[in-house]
Amino acid sequence: MPDTIVSHDVDLVKGYMARPMEAGNYPGLVIIQEWWGLDEHIRDVTRRFAREGYVAIAPDLFHGEVTADPQEAGKLAGSLDRARAVRDTQAAMNYIQDSEFSNGKMGVIGYCLGGGVSLLTACNDSIDAGIVYYGGLPNPLDLLDNIEAPILAVYGEDEGERANELETELNNRGKSVEKHIYPGAGHGFFNDSGGNHNGEAAADAWEKTLAFLKANV
Repeated sequence: MPDTIVSHDVDLVKGYMARPMEAGNYPGLVIIQEWWGLDEHIRDVTRRFAREGYVAIAPDLFHGEVTADPQEAGKLAGSLDRARAVRDTQAAMNYIQDSEFSNGKMGVIGYCLGGGVSLLTACNDSIDAGIVYYGGLPNPLDLLDNIEAPILAVYGEDEGERANELETELNNRGKSVEKHIYPGAGHGFFNDSGGNHNGEAAADAWEKTLAFLKANV
């Protein structure tokens, strides 16, 4: 595991990148933001994955807009063009795979708003692993027919029905899915800068996420 990383802003559209400092070829990972935008929490998560040996990029889906206000975040999320968000994610994937640091493997992980975009990306692209933290299902559900990658679905107890629906829909299509619902945890429990943070659930989800990525990318 590399002890040092390099991180900097990159032009995709725009995004934040972190990678191991040590020379080599590493799996790629695109981290997709919550509805707050490309904030310090998502930048920190990007660095955390880089320390685990990934070339990680968080694309800026709001193109410079960041907020801590729930009402403003709701407006930004509501006005987001999902098709464009998937294209921005694809651009981040291409940036990694075209770099000298890539080993060709690619995963996508998203939180909240980003969880839905992560799932949409898996519906539209050939990736090696898709991870959804409390994200919405695609509309129409038939888009799930296109998924080829294994999916890790991580949800709090308050969204257990959504998690179960996603698992059922993927199982019915013969897709690979691993689901975890955390009792006592709510939406956004992984975000340690937010009011819904659940440290125990977040720590366990982190370990399960790393294991899933290690097995697939």
